[in-house]
Amino acid sequence: VLLNINNHRKETIMLKVIEHHSASAGNTFIDCPQMWIIDKLYGFETEENARMKMGHTAEYTAYDALTNQITDEETITESAKHQYVMKHHGNEADDECGWSAEIAKTFVKELKQYGEIISYQKEWKDNYPGLEIPIIAKLDFEFKDYIVDTKATAKVWRYAPTAADRKAGRRGKINHNYHPKPDHLRQQFLYRELFKKDALLLYASAWDTHTADLGDHVGHLDTIIQAFKTIEHILTIAKTKEDVVRMYPLTFDNWRWRYSPGAESFARNIWNKAWK
Repeated sequence: VLLNINNHRKETIMLKVIEHHSASAGNTFIDCPQMWIIDKLYGFETEENARMKMGHTAEYTAYDALTNQITDEETITESAKHQYVMKHHGNEADDECGWSAEIAKTFVKELKQYGEIISYQKEWKDNYPGLEIPIIAKLDFEFKDYIVDTKATAKVWRYAPTAADRKAGRRGKINHNYHPKPDHLRQQFLYRELFKKDALLLYASAWDTHTADLGDHVGHLDTIIQAFKTIEHILTIAKTKEDVVRMYPLTFDNWRWRYSPGAESFARNIWNKAWK
């Protein structure tokens, strides 16, 4: 009887490897558990690539311009290039350097309509019903009525314009297979729940933009919370990190591997050791 009690106790002790849940970690787990394992359990850090630098640059430059009432486009362009090269150690010859300036200007134009910025990069950290580990969330922009997450992208996906579109000088319709993306919806449904405000997604490329609300999409909040519960379940039944590794075959099909230099060899090493 004592042995059974001890075994039961062991099963309910969670492997202490993560401090909190986040939308980005939950989305990584849903899309690619193997990447989640190397990131969260083994501390692999992905280098900031040019697209990530572009996103961070455009977002901060827009915030700076909006809070300091900077409207001169040339000033915003110079500010973005300075951010990209000096703060994010990017190369000025990168396409993304020039694109970040154009995207920043689009963000400024689009975000103005929501009024005064109440907060930028506001953080929420607390327990959530049904979860053992707290959730941490960081907003992009908070306004009186909305929270807006900015998404800098190389391309806003549209269908080819119809004859009527061309005649009216309109672009083609947005391709909703790409905008809004499921992982972005999961994040924004979670943030709407945590911050109690309507959530929007603002996509911008150097040439185009699209704003998406959460519309009539359903199930995304449930999915991300279920992912957090699954993570906790796995960490409860695993006695070691290697146990978690052995639950998943190592595959590299997911797009995340292409944008994470060094991740593949790091992962191969982890899996090889776990199966020795």
